[in-house]
Amino acid sequence: MATSPRSRRTRVVSALAAVLLAVLLAGCLSPGQDSVHREMNADRSAYKLRSLPTHDALNRKAQAWAEYLARRGSLVHSTLSSGLPSCWRGVGENVGYGPSVPSVQDAYMNSAGHRKNVLGTSWDYVGVGMAKSGNRVYTVQVFMSGCT
Repeated sequence: MATSPRSRRTRVVSALAAVLLAVLLAGCLSPGQDSVHREMNADRSAYKLRSLPTHDALNRKAQAWAEYLARRGSLVHSTLSSGLPSCWRGVGENVGYGPSVPSVQDAYMNSAGHRKNVLGTSWDYVGVGMAKSGNRVYTVQVFMSGCT
Protein backbone atom coordinates (compact mmCIF):
# COMPACT_ATOMS: atom_id res chain seq x y z
CA MET A 1 0.00 0.00 0.00
CA ALA A 2 1.52 3.31 -1.07
CA THR A 3 1.49 6.34 1.20
CA SER A 4 1.69 9.92 0.10
CA PRO A 5 4.85 11.97 0.72
CA ARG A 6 2.77 14.26 2.93
CA SER A 7 1.63 11.33 5.07
CA ARG A 8 5.20 10.06 5.47
CA ARG A 9 6.41 13.55 6.35
CA THR A 10 3.70 13.89 8.99
CA ARG A 11 4.70 10.55 10.55
CA VAL A 12 8.40 11.50 10.53
CA VAL A 13 7.73 14.90 12.10
CA SER A 14 5.47 13.30 14.73
CA ALA A 15 8.10 10.69 15.55
CA LEU A 16 10.82 13.34 15.86
CA ALA A 17 8.61 15.45 18.11
CA ALA A 18 7.96 12.43 20.35
CA VAL A 19 11.69 11.69 20.61
CA LEU A 20 12.48 15.34 21.41
CA LEU A 21 9.81 15.41 24.11
CA ALA A 22 11.17 12.21 25.66
CA VAL A 23 14.70 13.65 25.69
CA LEU A 24 13.52 16.90 27.28
CA LEU A 25 11.47 15.13 29.95
CA ALA A 26 14.29 12.74 30.84
CA GLY A 27 16.06 15.54 32.72
CA CYS A 28 12.94 16.85 34.47
CA LEU A 29 12.49 16.73 38.21
CA SER A 30 9.28 15.73 39.91
CA PRO A 31 7.64 18.50 41.98
CA GLY A 32 9.04 16.90 45.16
CA GLN A 33 12.55 16.67 43.74
CA ASP A 34 12.29 20.25 42.52
CA SER A 35 11.37 21.39 46.03
CA VAL A 36 14.41 19.60 47.52
CA HIS A 37 16.65 21.15 44.85
CA ARG A 38 15.25 24.68 45.34
CA GLU A 39 15.54 24.54 49.16
CA MET A 40 19.13 23.27 48.99
CA ASN A 41 20.20 25.91 46.46
CA ALA A 42 18.44 28.65 48.46
CA ASP A 43 20.67 27.78 51.41
CA ARG A 44 23.74 27.81 49.18
CA SER A 45 22.68 31.20 47.80
CA ALA A 46 22.29 32.59 51.33
CA TYR A 47 26.00 31.81 51.81
CA LYS A 48 26.91 33.40 48.44
CA LEU A 49 27.65 30.00 46.88
CA ARG A 50 26.74 29.05 43.33
CA SER A 51 23.71 26.87 42.70
CA LEU A 52 24.44 23.23 41.99
CA PRO A 53 22.96 21.76 38.82
CA THR A 54 21.35 18.35 39.01
CA HIS A 55 22.80 15.27 37.33
CA ASP A 56 20.47 12.62 35.89
CA ALA A 57 22.35 9.61 37.31
CA LEU A 58 22.47 11.24 40.74
CA ASN A 59 18.77 12.10 40.57
CA ARG A 60 17.93 8.48 39.78
CA LYS A 61 20.10 7.27 42.68
CA ALA A 62 18.66 9.82 45.14
CA GLN A 63 15.04 9.22 44.12
CA ALA A 64 15.37 5.44 44.32
CA TRP A 65 16.97 5.76 47.77
CA ALA A 66 14.28 8.17 49.04
CA GLU A 67 11.62 5.68 47.93
CA TYR A 68 13.49 2.85 49.68
CA LEU A 69 13.74 4.88 52.91
CA ALA A 70 10.02 5.69 52.78
CA ARG A 71 9.19 1.98 52.44
CA ARG A 72 11.67 1.07 55.21
CA GLY A 73 10.44 3.78 57.58
CA SER A 74 13.89 4.64 58.89
CA LEU A 75 17.12 6.26 57.76
CA VAL A 76 20.25 4.59 56.47
CA HIS A 77 22.85 5.78 53.99
CA SER A 78 23.18 4.21 50.57
CA THR A 79 26.32 2.57 49.25
CA LEU A 80 27.70 5.90 48.10
CA SER A 81 29.61 4.77 45.04
CA SER A 82 26.81 2.64 43.57
CA GLY A 83 24.96 4.22 40.67
CA LEU A 84 27.55 6.96 40.13
CA PRO A 85 29.27 7.78 36.85
CA SER A 86 32.79 6.36 36.69
CA CYS A 87 34.32 9.85 36.49
CA TRP A 88 33.39 10.88 40.07
CA ARG A 89 36.12 12.17 42.40
CA GLY A 90 34.19 12.91 45.57
CA VAL A 91 30.71 12.13 46.89
CA GLY A 92 28.56 13.01 49.88
CA GLU A 93 24.99 12.19 50.89
CA ASN A 94 22.32 13.69 53.11
CA VAL A 95 19.32 11.57 54.11
CA GLY A 96 16.54 12.84 56.32
CA TYR A 97 12.84 12.92 57.05
CA GLY A 98 10.34 15.31 58.54
CA PRO A 99 6.88 16.75 57.99
CA SER A 100 7.93 18.81 54.94
CA VAL A 101 10.82 19.41 52.56
CA PRO A 102 11.66 22.80 54.17
CA SER A 103 11.73 21.23 57.65
CA VAL A 104 14.15 18.52 56.49
CA GLN A 105 16.35 21.14 54.82
CA ASP A 106 16.34 23.17 58.05
CA ALA A 107 17.44 20.06 59.94
CA TYR A 108 20.29 19.55 57.46
CA MET A 109 21.43 23.12 58.01
CA ASN A 110 21.30 22.66 61.81
CA SER A 111 23.62 19.65 61.63
CA ALA A 112 27.33 20.34 61.10
CA GLY A 113 27.95 17.33 58.85
CA HIS A 114 24.86 17.83 56.71
CA ARG A 115 25.49 21.58 56.45
CA LYS A 116 29.06 20.84 55.30
CA ASN A 117 27.62 18.79 52.44
CA VAL A 118 25.05 21.45 51.48
CA LEU A 119 27.64 24.24 51.54
CA GLY A 120 30.52 22.23 50.05
CA THR A 121 32.53 24.22 47.52
CA SER A 122 34.05 21.21 45.78
CA TRP A 123 30.75 19.80 44.53
CA ASP A 124 29.96 19.98 40.82
CA TYR A 125 26.51 18.34 40.83
CA VAL A 126 23.72 17.21 43.10
CA GLY A 127 21.06 14.56 42.76
CA VAL A 128 17.84 14.93 44.72
CA GLY A 129 15.07 12.59 45.78
CA MET A 130 11.84 12.91 47.74
CA ALA A 131 9.26 10.32 48.78
CA LYS A 132 6.32 10.41 51.18
CA SER A 133 5.14 7.81 53.65
CA GLY A 134 2.26 8.71 55.92
CA ASN A 135 3.00 12.12 57.41
CA ARG A 136 6.73 11.86 56.70
CA VAL A 137 8.67 13.29 53.79
CA TYR A 138 11.99 11.56 53.08
CA THR A 139 14.63 13.50 51.19
CA VAL A 140 17.98 12.45 49.78
CA GLN A 141 20.72 14.71 48.43
CA VAL A 142 23.70 13.11 46.67
CA PHE A 143 26.60 15.50 46.05
CA MET A 144 29.35 14.74 43.56
CA SER A 145 32.58 16.29 42.36
CA GLY A 146 34.03 15.21 39.05
CA CYS A 147 32.65 14.57 35.58
CA THR A 148 33.01 18.20 34.50
